[in-house]
Amino acid sequence: MVIYPVPAAVTQAKVQLVIDETAKAPPHQINADVQSVIDAQTHAERDALLDRKA
Repeated sequence: MVIYPVPAAVTQAKVQLVIDETAKAPPHQINADVQSVIDAQTHAERDALLDRKA
């Protein structure tokens, strides 16, 4: 298991998701926010693994 500090992009994506959920945004916006969180986490994990190999 790789443990790394949470990048700002992941935190920002999660905050935006909570903001839109609280504001009762349309489902397509919530889905886009969830996808943004997943993309940010995936990118951060990939970067962490590449840094570990180097």
